[in-house]
Amino acid sequence: MIQATNTLNDHQLLEAKALIATCQNYDGTFREPYLSNMLNFDPNMPAFFLYYEKGELVGLLTVYADDPDVDVTILVHPNHRRQGIARALYRSYEKETASYPIESVTFQTERIFLERHPDFASNWGLVEDEDTETWLGRDRAAYALDSRSDVDVLLAESSYLEAIARLHHQTFSDETESPELSHRYISEALKDPDSLLFILLKDGQVIGVCTVDVSGTSNYLYGLAVVEDYRGKGYGSYLAKSLINQLIEQNDKAFQIAVEDSNLGAKRLYEKIGFVKQTQVVYLKAKV
Repeated sequence: MIQATNTLNDHQLLEAKALIATCQNYDGTFREPYLSNMLNFDPNMPAFFLYYEKGELVGLLTVYADDPDVDVTILVHPNHRRQGIARALYRSYEKETASYPIESVTFQTERIFLERHPDFASNWGLVEDEDTETWLGRDRAAYALDSRSDVDVLLAESSYLEAIARLHHQTFSDETESPELSHRYISEALKDPDSLLFILLKDGQVIGVCTVDVSGTSNYLYGLAVVEDYRGKGYGSYLAKSLINQLIEQNDKAFQIAVEDSNLGAKRLYEKIGFVKQTQVVYLKAKV
């Protein structure tokens, strides 16, 4: 039986996290799919498809759709594979989202999964996208960090929304993307209890930002950005180290961060402050 829903209730969330942990342990994978529809372009669109067998969740399809080019992740319990569950989930997704303005679908997986299942992509008629992403991890060891009088690292308040959204758009958006998308990212992050939005202030101005998703098994850092004029001067590493030290005191989780493989500067920064490669995320698209 497949259930489709736009949001996971507390029980479904626990079931999904247990299934994800089982698959990661079996496959040697690390990436946790995003289990919220907070950033999807239509909050009413089904975003989670749950496959139950005898009351047990054995398959999960998640939809991340901040724009009409959507990302899909499919997970199937190791004891229930090769039974058509992934195909059934995807057929359900296609049927339930047919009325929504979806333009393309990208499947997210990891290099180690493809190496262990070399026929997967061809069986599904998929090819690898040239863009890849590396996920890195770090333990909970605190940094020896001298406090600085010229900058402050603190949790953002809504009064900083416009400044943060501007920096986010300048850093992460291409020329075709509307500034409204960055505005939506930041405003939702400010409202979400599972998102901690840290800013780096210098002379009262936002010169750096980083969001931390604390909903998973790790503190997941993303959207780390520094104003262009201040890059290469140690501000990014200070922001990351400072917020990590703060989080070590607040919860008992280790840390993860993702970086596009084309962004060599950012990858070097994260490795320099002690992050170690965990996995490579691969994107698969239908053959044209």
